[in-house]
Amino acid sequence: MSIDTVVVSKDKLDMLMPLIAEQQYDCGKEVDLVTTRTFFESIADNGERFQVMAVEEGVAVGFVMVDPLPNLQFADKVAYVHDVYVTESHRGVRGIGASVIAAVFTECMRRGYEFAEGETEPDNRPARGLYKRMAQKLGIGCKEVASVRYLMDLRPGIERAHREPEYLDRIATPRLLSRLSARPGADS
Repeated sequence: MSIDTVVVSKDKLDMLMPLIAEQQYDCGKEVDLVTTRTFFESIADNGERFQVMAVEEGVAVGFVMVDPLPNLQFADKVAYVHDVYVTESHRGVRGIGASVIAAVFTECMRRGYEFAEGETEPDNRPARGLYKRMAQKLGIGCKEVASVRYLMDLRPGIERAHREPEYLDRIATPRLLSRLSARPGADS
């Protein structure tokens, strides 16, 4: 069974909504599907704000959200990567988190973001390691700016995409991640 990653558009919301409800429930939030759907419809096809979801056999099994951060001192376009979520039955077994993170960084580069910032809970070691491993595998920079915040420098990927037009399509595929992990000496 293969995992595909897609940028969420309005026509994909029906597939995403059960996973959003699960994530909200897991976070202890009251699930209001009407309000939630309205919110996600306003984001879909927005341009700067977007979500990427992982899909297996037509079912969403993971997602990530991205919002633009206000103009910071070091860059005009910074993406805030948040709410990384993988359904409990798929956590840690198929690389879904890595797939959606790779896809989201790739989409950020396509949209001209120079940096991406992500954060996680201090005790979430798998998520903390994921940012560092993905930066290494994708050839982008990663700097821990606080114990739970990571700043990803996407400029090396953007520069490479200018030299190699197929580069972003190549790195967005889950097969690349498995090949990179399988290389001797590759960080898994």
